[in-house]
Amino acid sequence: MPNTNFLSYGGDLMLFTHSGATVQALAFSTSAKLSISMKTREVTSKDSTGDFAEKLPGKFDWNVSSDQLLNFSSTGTTNSMDEVYNYFINKKLMNISFASKTGTSPSWTVDSGKKKFTGTAYITALDINAPDNDQATYSIQMEGTGVLTLS
Repeated sequence: MPNTNFLSYGGDLMLFTHSGATVQALAFSTSAKLSISMKTREVTSKDSTGDFAEKLPGKFDWNVSSDQLLNFSSTGTTNSMDEVYNYFINKKLMNISFASKTGTSPSWTVDSGKKKFTGTAYITALDINAPDNDQATYSIQMEGTGVLTLS
């Protein structure tokens, strides 16, 4: 059996935003995803042998997505749809953390005892889903700009 002290539970990982000293979770999150990739550049030349391309490492790229239950004008220390839409429509850069939560619902804070990813990103897509006879939700896609740190 693995040592569970080193494992992370998906239900604890959330997307947080930072504005100065204020840290807020995206309210009523149902999922969050961080994707990191490395671009490559082709260096195949006439001197290359065989039928396969040769590549060298390039720059890193990262993005975040998150799904939430649709909520407007929540209070406390959570981001509601109003705040998210404001960042999106005004093309504002967001300071974010992809981190484990601690505290009580819905006013979660970043668990400082666990590692977290931090960086800055822009919201590039916002989708609202309102199915009949079900809870309305929204999803965001964010593209990172600059360094993503793990600390």
